[in-house]
Amino acid sequence: MKVTLLGLGLIAPGVGDAGRVRTLPQLEDIRAKRLPRLEHMALAAARQALASATDLRRLALVFGTGYGGLTATRDFLEGVATRGPEFGSPLSFQQSVHHSPAGQISILLGSRGPALTTSARELSGESALRIATTLLATGRAEEVLVVAADEWTPALEAGYRAFGSLAAAGQAASSGGLRMGEGAAAVLLAKRPGSLQLETCTMTGHTCPVLAFPTREQLRPLLLEAAGTPGDEMSVSLAAPNAPVHEAELSVLAEVTPRPTAWVDTETFGFHPSAGLLRTVAAAMRVQAGPVGSACAVHGLALGGGQSITVLRHVRA
Repeated sequence: MKVTLLGLGLIAPGVGDAGRVRTLPQLEDIRAKRLPRLEHMALAAARQALASATDLRRLALVFGTGYGGLTATRDFLEGVATRGPEFGSPLSFQQSVHHSPAGQISILLGSRGPALTTSARELSGESALRIATTLLATGRAEEVLVVAADEWTPALEAGYRAFGSLAAAGQAASSGGLRMGEGAAAVLLAKRPGSLQLETCTMTGHTCPVLAFPTREQLRPLLLEAAGTPGDEMSVSLAAPNAPVHEAELSVLAEVTPRPTAWVDTETFGFHPSAGLLRTVAAAMRVQAGPVGSACAVHGLALGGGQSITVLRHVRA
């Protein structure tokens, strides 16, 4: 089912910020002043996307996150580990659960529609998109706000580094390893007609080792099908978590005629579970500036064999 993108929000690292958001946007609502970092980013992205919302009270919300509030989780577990169970912070525990941001966003926006949270590792943003389109297709909501956010923490980077998944210091992510990132993105979706459309969001899984990405043979069919979507101009945002995958993606695109334009946002956003929605928002901004009938496929990959494809189209009146 095609749905319209009415609003876009993006909180991402600046140029040279090494995958981390150095300056958080100011939030005017005094109730938001004490939000933890993850929820601050999520709410800021949500507010950016809500310019075209018609009724916030009936707005549905789908929040995606791979790891939730890791800073709060660390604080809670450190209290328990160092001082005993009775010293686990109730506030940190509340902020550590994955659905805490969805609750806070709903309260601060005053929405009364369905509020759901999904966690699907590196495809958490795409998973939230799929749930949102289902809410629209089944008539459970007229407008859905999709938000995805994940934060960088030293413990998370240490964990990925211990498994040998990160790029070496000073090494580009696309040249041989991952670089951790963070950020938040939001899209406002509705069934009513509009020029910027979400045509499909497909997710699948491949048989693959836990800490490995799909092979070229595995990722090829879905990427080839999306890249060949009819349109006046096709462009593709590649996941490119490392050099072998990047080369595999480019070799698949070489089979498409005419060959689509390809770009990589991983260097900007870094590698984190919500990066798929950040890439989708960035692609939507690009495709809005394209010619009539322009289309864009956003490619996502997850460790363990997950793959997703999101196809956007912009048609000017």
